[in-house]
Amino acid sequence: MDPIQQAVERIYIATEGKVDKDTIIKKLREYITMGVPLREAERSVVTIYGGSSYALITVPKKVEELTPGEPRINLRVKVISINSKTYELEGEKRTMHYGIIGDETGTVPFTAWRLDVALRKGDCVDIINAYTREWQGRVQVIIGNNTKVKLLKDVDIQVKTAIKPAKIIELHPKIGLVEVKGKIIDSREKEVFVDGIPRKVWEGIIGDETGEVPFSAWDVEVNKGDVIKIVGAYVRTFRGMPQLVFDNRCTIEKLNEDIEVHEIPVTLESLEGRGGFNAVVEGVIIDIKNGSGLIYRCPECGRVLSSRTCPMHGKVEPKADLRIKAVLDDGTGATLLIFNREQTERILGMNLKDVIKMVQDNMGNSAVVMEAIEDKLIAVPMRVRGNAISDERYGLKTLVRDFEFLNLEDIAKKAQHLLEELGW
Repeated sequence: MDPIQQAVERIYIATEGKVDKDTIIKKLREYITMGVPLREAERSVVTIYGGSSYALITVPKKVEELTPGEPRINLRVKVISINSKTYELEGEKRTMHYGIIGDETGTVPFTAWRLDVALRKGDCVDIINAYTREWQGRVQVIIGNNTKVKLLKDVDIQVKTAIKPAKIIELHPKIGLVEVKGKIIDSREKEVFVDGIPRKVWEGIIGDETGEVPFSAWDVEVNKGDVIKIVGAYVRTFRGMPQLVFDNRCTIEKLNEDIEVHEIPVTLESLEGRGGFNAVVEGVIIDIKNGSGLIYRCPECGRVLSSRTCPMHGKVEPKADLRIKAVLDDGTGATLLIFNREQTERILGMNLKDVIKMVQDNMGNSAVVMEAIEDKLIAVPMRVRGNAISDERYGLKTLVRDFEFLNLEDIAKKAQHLLEELGW
């Protein structure tokens, strides 16, 4: 529907159908021919035929009509997906809701810091007095403090969905509905209760030639080794990483083929704001953070302690441990790497007992461990595989699962070979 046809529909509703659409379009074109902007022309035509310009504002818009920066909009839409995340802002915990809504003209992301009602996937609602903004190059609906959300009973909205074919490496929570083809690497069944009703969900890992991602399949049985194509799935954030979600409302096809699952290196920039499961990144260690080296934990909860008192368990006998918190930079961004005890021992070439003895030999000065770590890691190129967790407050953090040191000469040779292939 073009902008003029959309304007005619709004005017027809605002004038309560008292004027036929042919008359409206004729008068509207007269104003446009005189150089009057379309929005102003709409208001003028409504006033001429006895309508209210306020009524024009309250007419629900279609998703395809939305543009960034609109201050007051009304929508009648269906909830395609909804997620929530809790933040602590100025000492106060607040929950942000976000997801996808749509109507017969398309879909659009939304964000809400407050909701009048508890929304679920599949609900149809009237959204009154929302506004729009631009986010990552597309329009987004914002449900603000002055927005009203009303659940609609006995109403169904057929949603025009734009389903995007995507590789695993491209998945992120703002992508909308996707078509994904992958191999089930791991799958386990469990039963959960939703509103008192038992439902089966299969959870596991799905992968393709670009990477892996966790999935949840509601009421859809998938087994390890299956190769499937899913049309209409969506992506949510789970524990700071993307997760693929689908159910029996999606089109799911089991394929008679195989997929070789790979983990290819990605840029840190591509992981910001979305995270990544089993992500592989390459870069250089540029800093070692405080809290690295020899640390002591509560034997009950594992909390890192600075004394023999745990805030949760009182007086305890702290347990020695090792870890490294290092910053890796790849030229596009940075991530905080967390190495566990086993990995730290591998880097230092010393076990925990050796490290404790080294500290004791230096009159209890644990700074010698920090110095040893810096000697081993600072300015060293490394390839790391692990779960990259995106946090808006603390940035990107990667829990290392495996790592290897890179040879600078090999990197230079690869770069030269690439330049030659490009003809440079």
